[in-house]
Amino acid sequence: MRSRGSRSAIIAVLLLGALIFGGVYYAWNTASDIFQPVAPDGSGKTIRIVIQPGETTAQIADDLETKGLIRNALAFRVWARIRDLDTHLQAGGYTKLNSSMTISQIIDQLLIGQPDELPGVTIPEGWRIEQIAQKIATIGLVKFNVKDFLKYTKNPTQFPDAAKYPILKSIPEGSSMEGLLFPDTYWFPIDADARQVVNMMLTEFTNVVQQHQLGAQAQAHNLSLDQMIILASLVERESRFDQDRPLVASVYWNRVLKPNDETVGLLQADPTVQYARDSQPGTTKYWAPLQTTDPNTTPDSPWNTYKYKGWPPTPICSPGLLSLQAAAAPAKTDYYFFYARKSDLHNVYAKTHAEFLQDQQKYPPSN
Repeated sequence: MRSRGSRSAIIAVLLLGALIFGGVYYAWNTASDIFQPVAPDGSGKTIRIVIQPGETTAQIADDLETKGLIRNALAFRVWARIRDLDTHLQAGGYTKLNSSMTISQIIDQLLIGQPDELPGVTIPEGWRIEQIAQKIATIGLVKFNVKDFLKYTKNPTQFPDAAKYPILKSIPEGSSMEGLLFPDTYWFPIDADARQVVNMMLTEFTNVVQQHQLGAQAQAHNLSLDQMIILASLVERESRFDQDRPLVASVYWNRVLKPNDETVGLLQADPTVQYARDSQPGTTKYWAPLQTTDPNTTPDSPWNTYKYKGWPPTPICSPGLLSLQAAAAPAKTDYYFFYARKSDLHNVYAKTHAEFLQDQQKYPPSN
């Protein structure tokens, strides 16, 4: 007959075994569960993620968990380390990951699949069409063709999707898309061709104009949408600081819509003459300072605003949002002149030519 001590020891061993088994079972189920898909097969959502150059596995894991693609960021990091994901990952946009995928399947996709979108490329404010074409040609879009891009943007009637964009109907016949390719950071699909790139940039421009009601504001200031974009492009090239944009816009607005005896409707804008000069065949570099600002630089060009009155025929670059807003609602001033101080590049403004000359003497060019 066994003693009570023996029975207690056996029970204790059995209880300990049950606890260990339960703990192992729970741990196994928990570990197994966190590696499983967030959503059952067939009911998941496809979610786009962006992997930036230099982003760590830990950052990617946190992003995946936040967006609902995985259950547990730590589990992803452990499995990614085992699979050596850090050394094989390509930056870019991935658009085919689904919440019905397991962690292992997601890592497989990141390991063996090329990104669906190239890392974001930024098109700066103030660039002209040719500069945009040159930039996009360098980023690795496998189907992008510069000649097609220039054909579409310089001849909108040849763009297959022109009918989608009312703005293209408002520009003068024979004009290009200059000023209508919105400067921004774009994540282009890796297989995007020139047509798709132009569509993305025109769509962004259209959205910005509609979202900020720029057309209505321009109309309230006696400007057509096309004239507002032309003015915005001048503001973009003439403003180094945001506070200058509405004031620069006011100077050019006054010169065209409230001409006086001194300015007689001439904009006398250096960037328009630069644009005329740089539009000559064979030009590959743009916006170099003018050697002279008299009418003798490209004298026959309608963009020479030292010779021809009113707005130039088209915008001269792609203006950003702040320049568009400044052009749509210029400041109310009596300014007809401005001068950039060489010391800090801030503009000073004048009502008369005499004041303008005084500013030049007060803030002479630096040696």
